[in-house]
Amino acid sequence: MMASLDCGGTMLKKRIFEFALKNWKAILIVLLLLVITLKTRYDYHLMESAYVTMIDSHQTQIEGLKEIHKKEIEEKQLLMESFLESMANIEEDYERTLADLETERKKKTREYTRKFSEDKEGLITDIETTLGLKYVSP
Repeated sequence: MMASLDCGGTMLKKRIFEFALKNWKAILIVLLLLVITLKTRYDYHLMESAYVTMIDSHQTQIEGLKEIHKKEIEEKQLLMESFLESMANIEEDYERTLADLETERKKKTREYTRKFSEDKEGLITDIETTLGLKYVSP
């Protein structure tokens, strides 16, 4: 019995070998297509994982840029508030100084009006000292 099974096994091997020799091109094409298909799937999987990694990286970069932009906007807002506060202080100082100058001008006008009517020599001396002019009597 063992001999008959062995004979059947060698017969099968012989038929497979004859089929392989007769159709070796077709078998080779099928094997190459199988290898190409597997390689393509592997490459596609690698490309897909690289794409997902790239998307995650870009998303992380976008979030980082959004955070930086948010901080810059907050800093600009603080600078703008500080600038507006400084401008308000400068305007207050300007108005106060302008009022002080107007008060001083009125005071000098009253003083020069009084000197013109009461102390003309004092007025002449003030004008000569202030403007550097020499008074010539008419």
